[in-house]
Amino acid sequence: MANAINYAEKYSSELDQVLTQSMLTTELETSNVNWMGARTFHVPTVSLTGYKNHSRNGGFNRGDVTTTNEPYTLGFDRDVEFFVDQMDVDESNQAASAANITRTFLTEHAGPEVDAYRFSKIATKAIEGKRATAENITNDSVYTALKRDILKVRKYGPGNLVCYLSSVAMDALERSSEFNRQIQVQNQGTAIETRVTSLDGVRLVEVWDANRFYSSFDFTTGFKSAPGSFSLNWIIVYKGAIVAKAKLNTVYLFQPGQHTQGDGYLYQNRMYHDLFVMKNKADGVIVSHVAPAKA
Repeated sequence: MANAINYAEKYSSELDQVLTQSMLTTELETSNVNWMGARTFHVPTVSLTGYKNHSRNGGFNRGDVTTTNEPYTLGFDRDVEFFVDQMDVDESNQAASAANITRTFLTEHAGPEVDAYRFSKIATKAIEGKRATAENITNDSVYTALKRDILKVRKYGPGNLVCYLSSVAMDALERSSEFNRQIQVQNQGTAIETRVTSLDGVRLVEVWDANRFYSSFDFTTGFKSAPGSFSLNWIIVYKGAIVAKAKLNTVYLFQPGQHTQGDGYLYQNRMYHDLFVMKNKADGVIVSHVAPAKA
């Protein structure tokens, strides 16, 4: 009897690429963390004191070095399994079938859900910390409002900031009455691209899938916006304020006879991850969300 194949190991590079392409928040991933236990890791933070006045009588002023290790415990553990009767799967094409199932699931469910979870955690933290503005964006207001929020985190350096904004906000920025633009089409058939990709050195990333851009979600089955949640206009993030880590992403396919759940193939997928906003960098996250409708 053939052994079960762990397709996360066999096709790890391909699966990682598919998941990455399905996500908008990949650049927020924290590459290196120090694991303290099965679910907890820490990220060291170093704080230094500044200059003091120099004395020409000799000697230097001794500064203080403070190292803190804030623990972060993963809490978002997700899984799913699918059963496919063996008559629906060609025995000579098992690997391709597993790859197709995996690719479809990662593209249509896993990637979008990771984004939704991360966006909502960032937004919730900003709302709790009173770093969120409720407003209805228009062509006349979007440019000023966006520059207002960029200014709040500009101290971290434009190159360290990324702004995720909704297609509605991007459309308004594209048509903004607060600045001038000129569009020239020189050759017949030339594509026209009017999206704004950067503002004051801050990269703008359009969240074209509105379903993953809310302040809170119901993750009972898949994900959907939770009652009372806000549709987001944009999130401006200092990347150094975010700790995002996936500890486990496994995919298995068991052949008929290797499990007791029926005469067919059993596909299983599990993802264990989380995102945190660092306490000492919480001011590096700014949010604008749609104002709730008045009763």
